[in-house]
Amino acid sequence: MAAGVAKRATPASYLVTTRRLVVACVAMPKRRAAGSARALTVTAAVLVVAAVVVAVIAAGKLIRNGTAAAGNRAGASTTAGAQITKAKTKHHKPLSAHPEFVRNATPQPGWRKYTGPVPILVYHALGPPPPGAPFPLLYVSYYNFEQEMAWLYHNGYQAVTLNEVLNAWYHGGTLPAKPIVITFDNGYPEQVRFAPHVMAKYGWPGVLDEITENHLPPSYIWPVIHRGWEVDSHSLTHPDLVTATPAELRAQVYDSRVYLQKTFHIPVNMFCYPSSEYDTAVINAVKQAGYTAAVTEGHAYAFRTEPYLLPRFEIEGGVSQLAADLSYYKPANYGW
Repeated sequence: MAAGVAKRATPASYLVTTRRLVVACVAMPKRRAAGSARALTVTAAVLVVAAVVVAVIAAGKLIRNGTAAAGNRAGASTTAGAQITKAKTKHHKPLSAHPEFVRNATPQPGWRKYTGPVPILVYHALGPPPPGAPFPLLYVSYYNFEQEMAWLYHNGYQAVTLNEVLNAWYHGGTLPAKPIVITFDNGYPEQVRFAPHVMAKYGWPGVLDEITENHLPPSYIWPVIHRGWEVDSHSLTHPDLVTATPAELRAQVYDSRVYLQKTFHIPVNMFCYPSSEYDTAVINAVKQAGYTAAVTEGHAYAFRTEPYLLPRFEIEGGVSQLAADLSYYKPANYGW
């Protein structure tokens, strides 16, 4: 140790000093046997008192250190708790702040007001059909899906959400020159695992029509919401709504919307008719549940004049079918 620097006293040093004093008190009579008994007694008493004082100081020091350490641990626990709370509430931040938020999930500079027709596509399962699949044509391979998205992009189409279309049709919103909506029915894992990564290359959102019972768990859906996708209702269990009782119809249409709203804090303005089956009672139930639009299937572009019967092209035949449908059925007033 450098000269002139005093060694810092520690609780351990206090305890060592105490032990030495006690030993000294015990050994004192042997060293001073010839001395005065009274002087010896007084000296021993003084040493005992000093030893007690040193012990008290050491104990106090240990207690203070223990309290400070506990405080530090409590502070660290509080900080960790705050971090966990912050992580749990991360999804409540504005969606535009999420790093994966895609460009076309919000109106962009250069878009214009537009109330004309818009094509809507519908996909079901992505990937190869498993052996014995009852509807193998509903499966679109990964390769075909990638090629179809690339074809749309290179031919000037820009995917947007259906909510953006409705806002342009009825509330003066804007759309790109060749808007298109890409929807996914039922809620299959590859729709939220594979498709978003392909579409994000072009800055595009999709629309997930979710069956809300026994399909995708919320942990699968949150990521696409954070990207700016729209999530809408495809009923609770995908029944034939035309044959449902009034109570069943209301539950399928209304309860599925409430579930999505409460779970994900989203508007859920659109309903997707299961198997494209509907009648007047079903349409009225959809309106009463608060939806502002509904989609079915059909070879036609969607027009603002029939918001509860918006047709969609079902894509099954690769790029050639997609190109043929969009070209053959294109109205003269599509795009700007």
